[in-house]
Amino acid sequence: MTLNLRRATVDDAAALARIVGDPVAYPGQLRLPYTNEPMWRARLAEQTAPGGMNLVLVAESVIHGQPEVVGGAGLHFLSRLPRLRHAAMLGVAVAREAQGQGVGTALMQALCDFSDRWMQVLRIQVDVYADDNAAITLYRKFGFEIEVSQRGYALRDGAYADTHSMARLHPKQPAAPASMMKSTHARTPPAAVQRGSGSGSWTLRGFEATDADAVAALMTRHGVVEDLMHTPWAPGDLVREQFTKPPRDCALVALTQGRIIGYASLAVQPGLRRRHAADLSICVAPEWQRLGVGSALLSALLDWADDWTALLRIELDVQAANTAAMTLLRSFGFEAEGLRRAALLRGGEFVDMHAMARLHPDPPLADWPVRPA
Repeated sequence: MTLNLRRATVDDAAALARIVGDPVAYPGQLRLPYTNEPMWRARLAEQTAPGGMNLVLVAESVIHGQPEVVGGAGLHFLSRLPRLRHAAMLGVAVAREAQGQGVGTALMQALCDFSDRWMQVLRIQVDVYADDNAAITLYRKFGFEIEVSQRGYALRDGAYADTHSMARLHPKQPAAPASMMKSTHARTPPAAVQRGSGSGSWTLRGFEATDADAVAALMTRHGVVEDLMHTPWAPGDLVREQFTKPPRDCALVALTQGRIIGYASLAVQPGLRRRHAADLSICVAPEWQRLGVGSALLSALLDWADDWTALLRIELDVQAANTAAMTLLRSFGFEAEGLRRAALLRGGEFVDMHAMARLHPDPPLADWPVRPA
């Protein structure tokens, strides 16, 4: 099959809606059935806007003398946060009639080449259903490896399905010439952080809008910010946006003498097929770490999740070197599902992160009489 690859435009909306909306295709995706052209027009208008940071491609083949879109693929940055801007997520879809004819391979080759040579992307990741052997084989061909096996990750056709999180690291990370790297200034590490010296009583209560500035200040402190996703000295507005978007469905603070010393929240996944899962965020002031504040916050959140929302899955990523956090999480039933390599920039070095999750230990089931057929 002869293919022409080009950037997508809003006029490709109808073709992509047809490809992605094919009943054969959508069980392999996290999108919902019944997509349509207006939805794709809106999506493409946003993703192809001038100055955007996405790459969306379509593959065309000449069919009956006319060019026809037979596949599409996109590469999207995971976050605007500086410490995560080396990582991107990809997606690929191929029309039913064009599968097995090299369309997916051509799109993947173009995405990887563009990523490696032009986008300063060091890590590309993708979620794939654990039983989608064709997709897994395609991704492996381009250097992707399974890093995380995610249990009950998405609802598919009436059942919770497992997925793999796969990732590819840049095969030859670009580096500046040695002549540019000479410097007479040695980097000075941040001042030592006092830990485990808090004293006195503390209480928990629900997060309030007036707490936003105090929580943002907590999150940018040395001894805290290193284990989170944003940078030190990040503007307060940027930090507040991080812990309010998506909206937190349950958020708690720990206080002593009116001062916030800890914060934790759960954000339920907005996609209909992921509403059984929530992202966990938690941080504690350095001087109050390892004194039970984190345990109390986590215990209260999990009580809310288990007893009041019936969330099946709680998930988060934890830096591999943060053994204290991993120990705390494991004590509440979290398990490491895999390792994301070079996932985050920390203090001038790329660090690995464990993908951790906890499944509800005893999910409630509705108990109603079965009506006779």
